[in-house]
Amino acid sequence: MSQTTYTVAIVGMGKRGTHHATAFHNNPRFQVVGVCDIDVSRLEKAAAGLENPVTSTDADDLLSRVKPDVLCFCTLPSQRLEFIKLGVAHGVKLIAYEKPMALSTNEALEIMQCVREAGVKTVVSHQHRYGEHYQKVKEIIASGALGRVHTVYGTATGWMMHMMTHLIDYIRWFNEEAEAEWVMGPMYTPLLIILRVSSSSPTACGGWWRQGPELPTCPRLTIGGASVV
Repeated sequence: MSQTTYTVAIVGMGKRGTHHATAFHNNPRFQVVGVCDIDVSRLEKAAAGLENPVTSTDADDLLSRVKPDVLCFCTLPSQRLEFIKLGVAHGVKLIAYEKPMALSTNEALEIMQCVREAGVKTVVSHQHRYGEHYQKVKEIIASGALGRVHTVYGTATGWMMHMMTHLIDYIRWFNEEAEAEWVMGPMYTPLLIILRVSSSSPTACGGWWRQGPELPTCPRLTIGGASVV
């Protein structure tokens, strides 16, 4: 039984966009039909490594010409909503893009409303779930080896909107995607953000984001009193 092949257009051919384009190109379920970047030399270099799909320095023009099933864009965070609306307007079936999903709650809600009304699926890059170390943590928690897990802490260094989204994703994933009951985020350095979620198993699940030079250089997860690095 043959499987459907989906056409893909990628916007933003920097390091991350090139990674996505290469992954799509190497997957037989996808065909890269177009790439876009405002840097012509970078665009031409990327296209040469993808069997020369259609190119354009304008995303609207590219989507009009190739009419892809999937839009993948890797651009500045300030352009999320703009490209979501563009993909919806051109009738794509799925939009894949980088974290953070949005730079404000209102923007995130507008994105959600836009794609849901259009019936368009979206996926945000939280690829760390596929890392062996994170999957091992998930496996240990699910096995019950730690007993009843009350709290999950996560710390990391780096840009808040770059790493915090991963930490929240881990916390919810480890806690069976429990919905948040409340979020607290005092805005100062070091930065602390607490996410409390409800679950039928743990009594609480919290995530801490702290930003400061005194912190370690790698993510750390503390689960039921046991630190996992």
